Amino acid sequence: MSQQQQPSQEALLAALAAQSSRAPPPTKSFAELAAPADLTTSVSTDGGADALTNSRKIYCTRERCGAVILQPGVGEWVEAEPGILPAAPGSPFPAESTTVGYWYVRGSPFAFDNIGFSRPDAAAALPDYAPGVAEAGGKVKWLICAECDLGPLGWSFEGGKEAWLAVDRLRYAAEPKAVAAA
Repeated sequence: MSQQQQPSQEALLAALAAQSSRAPPPTKSFAELAAPADLTTSVSTDGGADALTNSRKIYCTRERCGAVILQPGVGEWVEAEPGILPAAPGSPFPAESTTVGYWYVRGSPFAFDNIGFSRPDAAAALPDYAPGVAEAGGKVKWLICAECDLGPLGWSFEGGKEAWLAVDRLRYAAEPKAVAAA
């Protein structure tokens, strides 16, 4: 049996450095796109109804981060009243969000590419009109970029399998995912 040669520590460090110095992909901010038309594609659900899912890769909004948060087709467009997420002073997010769109992500944390979850926040309470609040049995957990810790990008609940991302706190692939020919 032959043993494979392991890469040297120097080679591993060089590969990691090259990966982190890569330029982020071309993206557009939420403000540059017409929502939801430029962001979604219609898909049929098991119940026969149509749902709008994200048609573009979703990225962290920090300029040089480039972390992929969500792949196309994973988030479902839902609408809710604005003003759900807090904005701290000095935050890159608008103090008064007018966002009415959120990406609803079902299943588990593994539906995301790169997302971090805060510890359950007993001091935070979302407004009663926020999606998921009526069904929530746990404390709020804030969603942050797993690469650069920017957030909150959205929320989840302790013990829950659902999450919501604010559409205006993310960046989007410059072009939507190509649709495969039938």
